Amino acid sequence: MSKQWGKGRAGGVSPLLVRFYGLSVVVGLTLGLTAPLTAVFAVQLGANAFLAAASVASLTVVVLVMDIFGTRYLPHLEPRRAITIGMSLWAIGSFGTAVAPTFEVMVAARLVQGLGLAFHAGTAAQLAVKLTGPGRVGTGLGRFQAALSLGSAVAPLSGGAIAAIGSDQAGIRIAFAVCGVLALACAVIAWIVIPTTRSEHAPKFGWPRLPGMLRPKSLLALWAGSTGQGIRGAIALTVLPLVAVDGFRFSSVVLGALLTVMYLVEVVNMTVGGAISDRRGRLPVIVVAALAGVLGLAVVIVADMRDAPLLFLLAVVPLGLAGGTMLGTMPAALVDIGGTPEIGLSASRIARDLGFSAYTVAIGGAITLWGVNSALWLCGALYLAVALAMLVVGETRGGTAELRTAAA
Repeated sequence: MSKQWGKGRAGGVSPLLVRFYGLSVVVGLTLGLTAPLTAVFAVQLGANAFLAAASVASLTVVVLVMDIFGTRYLPHLEPRRAITIGMSLWAIGSFGTAVAPTFEVMVAARLVQGLGLAFHAGTAAQLAVKLTGPGRVGTGLGRFQAALSLGSAVAPLSGGAIAAIGSDQAGIRIAFAVCGVLALACAVIAWIVIPTTRSEHAPKFGWPRLPGMLRPKSLLALWAGSTGQGIRGAIALTVLPLVAVDGFRFSSVVLGALLTVMYLVEVVNMTVGGAISDRRGRLPVIVVAALAGVLGLAVVIVADMRDAPLLFLLAVVPLGLAGGTMLGTMPAALVDIGGTPEIGLSASRIARDLGFSAYTVAIGGAITLWGVNSALWLCGALYLAVALAMLVVGETRGGTAELRTAAA
């Protein structure tokens, strides 16, 4: 059935997949529209810097809890219904934030958004693999993540432009209201365009059940996935902005454009790299991308030392190549190891959530203690460690004998 859905005539992409990817672009825009405004709004409502940061992290915490205790729940939900519910909950949280009179009410609305994000994240990637068809996990995940990232690439600039309509709180409230409208539109579109599919297993909550993912090489691959995705987040959200603003005195507009270019490079890489990994293997794609990350960070270090802003701008290309692979192809390798999309993607989401949280804090601490240059060296060393770790794990597409045994 998935093969029929995923391919149109003459083996092309089916209209259903085109509609699903189009929906994912709008979802990416919706999920990222107000992300840069959350901490600012929290401070306006009376929170200090720590509480503002906690309000940003609260969404990720909800997703992490759902991912840990929902390894037998989220993957077995009916995707059409789950994505519709997820985007509806995101809309409710956005509207709640738009009218929140206090910081406490805003945090409660954020928790609702986190629950909605968990429903979407836990089912949309599974559906992407199913719609693309067997033997094309890298292609399906790469294109799906590329569609989300394409929407996310323009989201910060769009959210800032909408917030500029009003002044202070009023503008931010308008942005959250618009986000709610977009989320409702996504819910309606999802209900219309996504086919109803049933799981063979009844969804249920419980302790994580990830058979085959606790063997040494599987754990090493999970660490590589967690580290690669976590470092990508720390670079995009912390390291590059600090170097751009504090080191080169770039304006917020230039910084936004710089990150948008990097995200677009990631989108292209996700689309192309996933398909290449289906044909040539995950290992060369991931190793080359990790080494590209090392190269990009080395370019940033040299640019900072020589005060060369043009050289710094060129670094977004290898960094985008690295980030796109960590977000697109690395989960496909974990699906290979897990043996099924349900196991592999559940493990990948847990690794991603932990990596985003842990490495963002770790890199932030390194910057505080030793400066931004030390963080650049640390990120480069970690990307190199990811490449070495995957060389130890070996090729996962088709499964080595040990990896097939681990997934059994």
